[in-house]
Amino acid sequence: MAPSAERIKLNRKALREPDEFQTLTGQLGAWAKANTTLLVGVALAVLAIASVAAGVSWYRGRQSAAAAVGFGSAHADFSAGRYSEAADGFTRIAQEYGGTPYGRLAPLYRAHALARKPDPAAAVAAYTDYLAASPETPYLRQEALSGLGQAREAGGDRAGARDAYDQAAAIEGPFRTDARLALARLYEADGERDKAREIYLAILKESPTGAVRTLVEAKIPADAGTASAEAH
Repeated sequence: MAPSAERIKLNRKALREPDEFQTLTGQLGAWAKANTTLLVGVALAVLAIASVAAGVSWYRGRQSAAAAVGFGSAHADFSAGRYSEAADGFTRIAQEYGGTPYGRLAPLYRAHALARKPDPAAAVAAYTDYLAASPETPYLRQEALSGLGQAREAGGDRAGARDAYDQAAAIEGPFRTDARLALARLYEADGERDKAREIYLAILKESPTGAVRTLVEAKIPADAGTASAEAH
């Protein structure tokens, strides 16, 4: 229950005294007046930091836009079969805009261009450098390993090609089936038909369709393929 009005007694002296809020406000005002230089310095520092942040953001946006344009131009050369020009373009993007997404992707496409040129030795070196830089996602690593296998195979390094294809096949991703087929093909060529057959059966278990299924079924006996499919 609230106290009655009779119990609240305020004398004139209490009314004349400043309340706590007024006292605190006065103290802050006095401190600010005495430290004007400090406050101005802090404000200027905050403005400077904000300006730098805005400048960095603008610069990064500008770099990313320029990298995208350059990558598109190099990719147009690649699509048109101008592989030397494409490789040069991707090299330039990687060097000048390495901190952007397109700049980090350019070394992989440079390797693709060198492989198509064809320059197997240069492509192997490019793929190896890209893999050493730790690709950002597993599927990019898988793509690079698959390309490395092809480049090594083109250069006559069958053992190195099998190793690259084997690593690519161990990664879940869009290039797994291609890597497996390439690995099985090399096993067949080297006379290791049992290993090749194991890979074909593993592919068949995943129920592929179209040309892949037709190819796999042609590589293994029909009864073995049927039995494997029924078992899984």
